[in-house]
Amino acid sequence: MTSAQTQSVSRRSGLSPYAAAAGYLALSVTVGGLAGAVALASQLHVLPAGLEARMAAFHPSAMLLFVGVPAFLGAFGRLFLARDLMSGGVKGLPLLDGGALAVMLLALLMFLSGVSQGDLFGMGLWSVGAILMSASTLAIICDSRAGAGIVAPRGQERVSGLVPFSLFVWTQLCAAIGLLLAAPVLAAGATRELLGASGVMPHFEMPATLIVLVSAFGLAARVFDGIAPVGQKLKAGAVAVIATVAIGGPAVWDRMAFVHAGPACVQKVGTILAAVAAIAFAGIWIRALWRQAVTVRAAIDVPVLWVSGFFVLLAAGWMGSGVHTAVLNGAVFVLFGGFYAWLNDVTNGHYSRNFARAQFGLMFFGVLASDSNTGLGQALGGAAMAASLGVLAFVLLNVLSAGRKAASGNVAMQEIRR
Repeated sequence: MTSAQTQSVSRRSGLSPYAAAAGYLALSVTVGGLAGAVALASQLHVLPAGLEARMAAFHPSAMLLFVGVPAFLGAFGRLFLARDLMSGGVKGLPLLDGGALAVMLLALLMFLSGVSQGDLFGMGLWSVGAILMSASTLAIICDSRAGAGIVAPRGQERVSGLVPFSLFVWTQLCAAIGLLLAAPVLAAGATRELLGASGVMPHFEMPATLIVLVSAFGLAARVFDGIAPVGQKLKAGAVAVIATVAIGGPAVWDRMAFVHAGPACVQKVGTILAAVAAIAFAGIWIRALWRQAVTVRAAIDVPVLWVSGFFVLLAAGWMGSGVHTAVLNGAVFVLFGGFYAWLNDVTNGHYSRNFARAQFGLMFFGVLASDSNTGLGQALGGAAMAASLGVLAFVLLNVLSAGRKAASGNVAMQEIRR
């Protein structure tokens, strides 16, 4: 998207095209920080017993529903889809995303309120927000294929500047469809429970984990595309795996929810699909790197380094700590990789790269130590992850300080010219 197109879309909608991305990112960062602080406090046993139990029950919902899905489909989807697709300038999308954010915020408040049946109200509200967010994603992608020149008049050849979908776009498309398949079933289950039925609320972990896994791979593939692009044959295989996991997984989960399949059966199917996806994605990553002459400097570039951590954890972690933990841990690394890729674009690489690498090292050590079964290892892991967030704050402050200095310099130059 060019600057002129971005301004045009902004004028038609009345909102900045990046306002939705900022809103989704703020929601994810706030909930992720809260979940991390509560987890650290629980390890130190400084929370009241009732609050600790409630926060422990909320943790899976927090990381999947309010961190993973909004961050991948919402924040980075809005940031990068416009760059990978031809701009269509849909007027209602910012308002649709605003509605999704408002409903998700209400859902979060219901989860945290502790009121009777608050979890059910929160799940129903979240499902509505997820449907709105998915509809916005699908509208953006479909709108890029609409307009003059896409469908040629009879007797004329089709002339268009369309480019093939990247893996990132394919993952966004399939994840949005999968979320549209799963969210109404979640809302229906919550509604039936609220109306008096018992034992009909399906467990959401299986479809949400698969959607987050596929979305994380798409963002990782976008970061790696600069140093190790995936060939057409490998891309076709990757799209087949993406569609099977992100669309087929929720569709199977829907069927199992309708027949009231047991949680063990649902978990088994989800584990198999996630394991197949993890092995396939890691194999695609290794194959793409094997066929490219990647320099050491490119390999330790900050976004690539973070995304490599995702593939390492995905290839090995699910065998030990479980697929759910492996996906969540790996997804955090992809989120930081996507963030630093965006930071590269907006600052032209002018930020503290060595501190960003130090943050990666602390986070990677923290994840490995937290997976240990010893209290000392978990305490060290929590401390390392907290320190990594402190390093991130230092990097951001450096970027903001450099931006202020650059702005002051520009003002001074304008005064001198006058």
